[in-house]
Amino acid sequence: LKMNSSLVGNQSGRPFCLLAISYLETINFCLLEVVIIVFLMVLIISGNIIVIFVFHCAPLLNHHTTSYFIQTMAYADLLVGVSCLVPSLSLLHYPIVLSESLVCQIFGYVVSVLKSVSMASLACISIDRYIAITKPLTYNTLVTPWRLRICILVIWLYSCLVFLPSFHWGKPGYHGDVFQWCANSWNTDPYFTLFIVVMLYAPAAFIVCFTYFNIFRICQQHTKEINERRVRFSSQDGEAGEAQPCPDKRYAMVLFRITSVFYILWLPYIIYFLLESSNVYSNRVASFLTTWLAISNSFCNCVIYSLSNSV
Repeated sequence: LKMNSSLVGNQSGRPFCLLAISYLETINFCLLEVVIIVFLMVLIISGNIIVIFVFHCAPLLNHHTTSYFIQTMAYADLLVGVSCLVPSLSLLHYPIVLSESLVCQIFGYVVSVLKSVSMASLACISIDRYIAITKPLTYNTLVTPWRLRICILVIWLYSCLVFLPSFHWGKPGYHGDVFQWCANSWNTDPYFTLFIVVMLYAPAAFIVCFTYFNIFRICQQHTKEINERRVRFSSQDGEAGEAQPCPDKRYAMVLFRITSVFYILWLPYIIYFLLESSNVYSNRVASFLTTWLAISNSFCNCVIYSLSNSV
């Protein structure tokens, strides 16, 4: 019924809007969608430009190997913000040279690839910290700048390839549903959804859970051993020893917060994607809100960086 009413409304000259409350008789575009997308676009672009600028101007931030992956995520998030210009112009009825179906497919593919780059980068960050804590003596020989660059290149190539079948197989997500063709004619395929889950979502989530669980377990064990030795030596000297937190754990906590916020914001989107693909639940408002909640993570990363690092 909602789909039919939207089509009828569009035929009567009204704009195609996913949020019913966004249409006003006095204007001929989707007000609420435009406000949300433009607001997020400005925050994402400005925030990530600042992050990239600070990384290039503050050499202290490049001491950690994870800075390679964080900068990769910042560039990917910046491109997400730039790509948001496409649906905002479409909602404002700005004339586009290419057909709506092609624009919607390209936009959905690009945002999906950038999402995959962020997800894979977070998994690589967790692996990097796991190696640093489990093999501290050989870490510098195992993790070199050259290998990190190769890893980043593989992340981008893999992300481009894993979503490439979407042009013929089915919708990779709901990033393009602000376009009428995407919402009405480009359907999700349960087999393609399973393919993405197996090739991207599940491995990335498993790696993150496995590595951080072991990181915190090892750090807790190290902290306990260090404090026991400190208490033993201080008792011999007659001084009270204070418990000292593990520095690796403190740094891992910062990265864990970034990863946690990412999955918290993307979880509603992933759940809705699975429900809609399996024909269990479908709702255009839920599609729009979960999609742009997930995309807002591209700005949240900037906030976490600034709150977690005094530089």
